[in-house]
Amino acid sequence: YAECVIKRGCTEPATGDYCNLGKPDRQLHPVNCVDWYQAQAYTKFKGARLPSEAEFEYAATSGGKNQKYPWGNQEPTSELAVFDTNSTMPVCSKPKGNTKQGLCDMSGNVWQWVQDKYQRYQGSYKGAPVNGSAFEGAGSDRVFRGGSFLFVDASHLRADLRNYGGPGNRSRVLGFRLVR
Repeated sequence: YAECVIKRGCTEPATGDYCNLGKPDRQLHPVNCVDWYQAQAYTKFKGARLPSEAEFEYAATSGGKNQKYPWGNQEPTSELAVFDTNSTMPVCSKPKGNTKQGLCDMSGNVWQWVQDKYQRYQGSYKGAPVNGSAFEGAGSDRVFRGGSFLFVDASHLRADLRNYGGPGNRSRVLGFRLVR
């Protein structure tokens, strides 16, 4: 992300004690304190995109398996996910929590912006595209998935948990991942 900022393709994230960019001891941590628009700018810079919500959940359940977490149904522990801590940790620092396909940090570390707009149908997927693409209907709030380092309750790390916020929200618990 720093390269994108230097080359003027991205704006700087928010700053503060919990924000990682520019902190020498957090160079291997996920970028956080970025809003949905900044995540979009970075996807363009890298020739990629944000995943749809359906793609994220499919990946977070090890290819659509009937399981609660990326690693299976075992309740989260500090060996499986980054949660109940005061800070993020280096990306992919919990390999025991990876999906069967080897994807890391699908639960914990930072919430991850996805492409979809949030639908206010009691948190359902009502009206979402059946082909797995992003929902771009009415509304302005955007979805983020995956839970974060601040959560104490393991249920907040479930693969099916959804959250949302305004696309301009730059929180210490928000980051993103790319897909091609």
